[in-house]
Amino acid sequence: MNQNYNNNEYEMMGTGGMDYQPRYPLTNAPGSEFQQMDYKDWMDMCTNESVGDVFGDTANAVRDGLIIGTGVAWALLGLIPVVGGAASAIAGLFNVLLPYWWPEQAGAPGTPQAQFSWNQLMTAAEEMVDKKILESKRGEATARWQGIQLLGRDYYSALCDWIHDQDNAGKKERLRDAFDDLDDQLKLAMPFFSVQGFELPMLSMYAQAANMHLLLLRDVVQNGVSWGFAPYEVDRYYFDPSGQRSPGLLQLLGTYTNYCVEWYEKGLQEQYNTGRWDKFNNFRRNMTIMVLDTVAIWPTFDPRRYPLPTKSQLTRTLYTNPVGERLYRENMDSLENTLVAPPQLFTWLREIEIPVGIVYLDDRAPLLCKQTLQRTLSSTTWSITQGEITTPVIDTLTLTIEPPHYQDDVWKVNTHGIRGNTDTVTGWTFNFIKSPDQTLMVWNNIAPGSVTDRWSGFPCRGNDSVICDPCDFENTCRKETPNTSVPCDDKQHYSHRLSYVGAQGASRHGFTPFELMWFGYGWTHVSADNNVLDEKKITQIPAVKGYHTNGAVIKGPGSTGGNLVKLSENDDLNINVAVLPPSGSALVYGYNIRIRYASSAETRLLVEQVSEDHGSYIYNIPSTSSADSLTYQSFSYYDLPFHRIGPGIEETPTSSRLLFQNSGGGDIIIDKIEFIPINTPGAEYEANQAVEKARKAVNALFTNDAKNALQLNVTDYAVDQAANLVECVSEEFHAQEKMILLDQVKFAKRLSQTRNLLNYGDFESSDWSGENGWRTSPHVQVASDNPIFKGRYLHMPGARSPQFSNNTYPTYAYQKVDESKLKSYTRYLVRGFVGNSKDLELLVERYGKDVHVEMDVPNDIRYTLPMNECGGLDRCKPASYQARPPHTCTCKDTAVAHTDCQCKDKGNRTSTNMYTNVATGSEVYTNGFHAHKSCGCGDKHMDKNGTHPYKSCGCKDPHVFTYHIDTGCVDQEENLGLFFALKIASENGMANIDNLEIIEAQPLTGEALARVKKREQKWRQEMAQKRLETEKAVQTAKGAIQNLFTNAQQNRLKFETLFPQIVHAEKLVEQIPYVHHPFLSGALPAVPGMNFDIFQQLLAVIGNARALYEQRNLVSNGTFGAGIANWNATDGVTVQPEGPTSVLVLSNWRDKAFQNLRLDPDRGYVLRVTARKEGAGKGTVTISDYAASPETLTFTSCDENTSGTFVTKTLEIFPDTDSIRIDIGETEGTFRVESVELICMKQMEDN
Repeated sequence: MNQNYNNNEYEMMGTGGMDYQPRYPLTNAPGSEFQQMDYKDWMDMCTNESVGDVFGDTANAVRDGLIIGTGVAWALLGLIPVVGGAASAIAGLFNVLLPYWWPEQAGAPGTPQAQFSWNQLMTAAEEMVDKKILESKRGEATARWQGIQLLGRDYYSALCDWIHDQDNAGKKERLRDAFDDLDDQLKLAMPFFSVQGFELPMLSMYAQAANMHLLLLRDVVQNGVSWGFAPYEVDRYYFDPSGQRSPGLLQLLGTYTNYCVEWYEKGLQEQYNTGRWDKFNNFRRNMTIMVLDTVAIWPTFDPRRYPLPTKSQLTRTLYTNPVGERLYRENMDSLENTLVAPPQLFTWLREIEIPVGIVYLDDRAPLLCKQTLQRTLSSTTWSITQGEITTPVIDTLTLTIEPPHYQDDVWKVNTHGIRGNTDTVTGWTFNFIKSPDQTLMVWNNIAPGSVTDRWSGFPCRGNDSVICDPCDFENTCRKETPNTSVPCDDKQHYSHRLSYVGAQGASRHGFTPFELMWFGYGWTHVSADNNVLDEKKITQIPAVKGYHTNGAVIKGPGSTGGNLVKLSENDDLNINVAVLPPSGSALVYGYNIRIRYASSAETRLLVEQVSEDHGSYIYNIPSTSSADSLTYQSFSYYDLPFHRIGPGIEETPTSSRLLFQNSGGGDIIIDKIEFIPINTPGAEYEANQAVEKARKAVNALFTNDAKNALQLNVTDYAVDQAANLVECVSEEFHAQEKMILLDQVKFAKRLSQTRNLLNYGDFESSDWSGENGWRTSPHVQVASDNPIFKGRYLHMPGARSPQFSNNTYPTYAYQKVDESKLKSYTRYLVRGFVGNSKDLELLVERYGKDVHVEMDVPNDIRYTLPMNECGGLDRCKPASYQARPPHTCTCKDTAVAHTDCQCKDKGNRTSTNMYTNVATGSEVYTNGFHAHKSCGCGDKHMDKNGTHPYKSCGCKDPHVFTYHIDTGCVDQEENLGLFFALKIASENGMANIDNLEIIEAQPLTGEALARVKKREQKWRQEMAQKRLETEKAVQTAKGAIQNLFTNAQQNRLKFETLFPQIVHAEKLVEQIPYVHHPFLSGALPAVPGMNFDIFQQLLAVIGNARALYEQRNLVSNGTFGAGIANWNATDGVTVQPEGPTSVLVLSNWRDKAFQNLRLDPDRGYVLRVTARKEGAGKGTVTISDYAASPETLTFTSCDENTSGTFVTKTLEIFPDTDSIRIDIGETEGTFRVESVELICMKQMEDN
């Protein structure tokens, strides 16, 4: 019988409570005696009488697994110094790994006790997947490890003997024999580490066994000839093409990698299917550390491709257990969207701002979490915001982190609570590596003794500060025991840095302001540095360490240590690398470059080295695999012989910039860029041209010589580009005129901002997403790293579809122009600049979908600006251009497009839902580009029925769009305003946008005036109908809700209220129409529609009814919303969804479920069961108090109204003892139970 107790890592409670268990240790829990124990303490415990207790205790198996995984990965990443050359490198690596594989204090070598680490890895995986390995299979695996340990010691001893005397034939022979013995033992043991049916609980152990085998094969491939093996024998150990012998190193790299990734994905899918995000995230995080981090480094085990030590990086982000308070049970997708960053270029956390407000009485709470992020070696930052400000801000908490090159990371976070309510977040302390810790307190008046702490962080990495001789068996390194504190308690050995904070919130009481209550912390590995090249090692820099791409960042397959960059045609990737001054100990003449990539078709890859004199070159990159999924075999390498990074300059760190662009062919997915050390030996005329160009650009902005008004057709983007030209005027030759032109163009910018009805349309303000700014979905961001924009621009990634989810959540940004800004019967122009986009939808509405268009704008503006001394874009130095291909007008609907950017018979006509020609006066763009014109192609484009957007025409240059929208009578009370929204509904979509504006054009007359009056009249009729529908639905829902309660205050349920009635009322609430904005329906966070407020209010009442129902029901999980938790059930018992509820299903006479309860024997109780019997036989619910005879409620298919419905039956009981038991069973057929309720009769008396 399964015992389904509530032993979750943490439990989401409907009331916001959370019960943390110490099972997963990345946030510490009181009572763990190992929590703050360092390696010396552990060694002391292991050398006294309690050795058996410590190493026999598996309660901390997951913790131990994380310590092992963290330490092994650190050793493999190539960040630990080694003694000697290639001959002793593997011995040095084994020297570091042995304390993790076989702690000396665990037991004598070759004994079962000595296999402590391997047993802990199995136990840890068992706990995470809730499946035990058969004792016989575990015993067989342990026995194999006993043999491997003994043979491994023989091999290590023989290896060290040979290292000290490499010409001794006898020592070579003993080493070859020891290698063969260990290799054979590992090959024979691998099937015992992947037993069918137990692949998941054995996975972390399997990964380390494979790791050991691959290291051993790397050693023989690298040094085997020196040991006395024939070259052909070494070649077979490397790769056996015949397939007749054991697979070589290259084949096993693929076999072991694919196995680990395949079973990791299966395990992750299983955890997702539980519907519990905590289990899903714990598995993802812990198995990444214990399995995938090791797997990610295996490609560097190929010594013929990596003849030098390799410096690798892990760029994945892992998430510790969330902290805070949960009011409602969120679905998996919602948690994944808000707590987890989407695939993106690697980021560094630079700042967190948390506005604080009063949300209820004197309660202070965080309202918003704004994170400022920076990409590697980028001079710009950008921010994302979660939460919303719905009450005045009384304080703003700010965390500031220095730029990455300061190496001052946040290595641990202490989330403060308050005694008696530890889930409420009252503040944080962020622990820094170098600078003083920073404390942010939401509540400042808490007594010192009332503050509770919850630490978040990761285990320590290995010790890398001391170089030891690997073959000195008395050296301290060999005997060092890993630091066992989790989180790590030694800042010198921290392994992860804080990189992301996700947050969720709600209105606590339904009517109080929104507050953030639930926080998740994302962490990146410290191996991910500032793209610094190593003089002595091959440096791997993942493609996601770039600072800009208009390609797609995609989820890595699990074997790459992080995400990947996918470049489709014309997409590019920009990356900076840092070259340090020569150290003196190494002589390097530069670095050769190669890429690790995957591609299903041959691709033309343009590579440009911007900061050095190597120019650009297009390489024809061959395909690697035609398979859809990315496996180990999908990746290959390509050298870039025409590009090379120069050596460092004396005493001056330098930065080198690389541009990768897909110039045609198939998509290319870039994993890493690798740098291999090479260790063998007319100014006044130009200024005059620039000032003349700037002068013309500025003059074209204004209507007259007085320069006091902008031309109507001048866009905000045109003003920005004119400013770029002025800023590049030489001060040496034209200082005074430059100052005058700057004043003029700044005034033009102020005029442009003043006439723009949209707030922050150029996104330059840090408050662009504030109260009066833009509302966006998570992960929409403002960036400033694209040279086609003057400064900041809006980047919208594609829609999100969380892993294993069937739902897709659109990306959006919207803003409403208030009615007070508008004039009656007036035309307004809607304009903007799109750098590039795919599947971008624009909606501007007043009386319905007045403008609704989908824009695919090509990424065809290509020029590369050099960097200035501060790392920013230098717009005034010669730019490197890519020729723009001729753009053919294409439409994705039936309209005909014309390459002259004019409709054949409409000319310059402007009409709703059309691009509009821009007069030549706006041709003021920098760097030789022509003015951006956009066009319409006739009335066929119009979205007559308001259901589907038309695809915009691509013309000579479709980057600038212009539409118009007309207003009827302005009504301040209705406050209809103008709704401006951008949306991307496809995962492959994206957009870079700037200079959005709505400006007044002219009063309406003639036909246009008559048309808008007709449209306004029709809209009013439609609104009247919508209000009638709303009123009917709201009254129906309110009636059903009020029928649940005994009073108008709705604070006490009627005794007769059944759970199905609550569900029915909730269903009626959900049937209220027009709750969310139809254009942005399905978005997260939800965008309010006309009935959003009443919907939220009624939903809060339903939530209160559910809470009251659960409160009076003495049966835990009586409605089976938590599966079979709290019930003891046989294997055949399941919980299945049925409509909006969950039902317990017994489909065999052997099935049963029961629950034991304690209650007051001096009171009477009513047992109320709602169930349905299907088929022959009886379904029974029996209650017994162990003293009197049991009493039973019996259900049959003959019960009244059982045809597809449930029947409710009641039973009064007066127990003689304080313990009762409720049993559910059936004789044959199927028995479905919707709810089991046990109510004290005092509830009836109170009612």
